[in-house]
Amino acid sequence: MFKYSINLSWSDEDGCYIALIPELPGLSAFGDTPEEAAAEAKTAAEGFIKVYKEDDCELPKPRKLSTHSGQTRLRLPKNLHMTLSHEAKAEGVSLNSYIVHILSERHIAHKTDKKLDRIENLLMGSVFRGVQAETDRGESSLFIKKFETYDFEEKMTGRLI
Repeated sequence: MFKYSINLSWSDEDGCYIALIPELPGLSAFGDTPEEAAAEAKTAAEGFIKVYKEDDCELPKPRKLSTHSGQTRLRLPKNLHMTLSHEAKAEGVSLNSYIVHILSERHIAHKTDKKLDRIENLLMGSVFRGVQAETDRGESSLFIKKFETYDFEEKMTGRLI
C-alpha cells in the first residue's frame, strides 16, 4: 500500500499536471490528468524506494494527517482564572470561548504587526538587526544591535547614509 503524500498542481508552462512527493525530494512526475500524474509519481516512487533499499538507506517516513484534537489543558494562576471568568461572564460567553477569542485576537495582531514592520522597514529603507531576549516575566524585548539606513537613490550601490 502506497503511504506517501502526493501534491498535484497544474503547470501552465508545461501544459500538464505535475505530481510531487514531498517526502522524496527531487521526485516529480507529469501527466495530462491528475490521475495520470499521480500514477506516474507512484511508479517513480517505487524506483526511488528500490534504490534506497539497495543502498541500505533509511526510507523517509510518510507524512501523516495532523492528530490535533483541538483540546488542550491549561493551568492558570487562580487570580487570572477568576479575572477571565468574570470577563467571560460579562461578555455572556463561556470561559473557553472567551479564551479562544483572546488568543485569536492576539494571534491576528501578532501576524499583522509582523507584516506592518516589514512594510515599514521597506518604506524607510531600514534594516534592523536585533536580538530577542525573554525577561523573567516571559515578556520579549528587542535589543537593536545595529541600525542602517540606505539612500534610496543609491540603493543599487548599497551606500549607507
